[in-house]
Amino acid sequence: MNTTIKATCPACGEVALTSEDVVLRIGPATSTNSYGFSCPRCTQFVTKTADERVVRLLLSGGVRPIPIHVPAEVLEYRSGPPINHDDILALHELLDGDNWFEELSGRRSAADPPTV
Repeated sequence: MNTTIKATCPACGEVALTSEDVVLRIGPATSTNSYGFSCPRCTQFVTKTADERVVRLLLSGGVRPIPIHVPAEVLEYRSGPPINHDDILALHELLDGDNWFEELSGRRSAADPPTV
């Protein structure tokens, strides 16, 4: 016997699904958990966040989870403005030079004149 899982499509309202209809993604942090399904009425793929309660309900309903492997960098604290096109262009121009490694690492090349 298959458990009926009720979910809400933004276009169609409440729909009935089976455990095979639902994709549950579980990540390393609760904030990365989500579930999705193709609406049986309009065929739109719907994705929603899944808190711990929703995860438990879906697991108890027979939904098989798909683990998400998120790189550690994604979970790091960020500060400063996001990079933009000018930043990418400046990096490209820097990498086009011969001393890019020294400039990025803060080291001086032996060929560089001393700074006064």
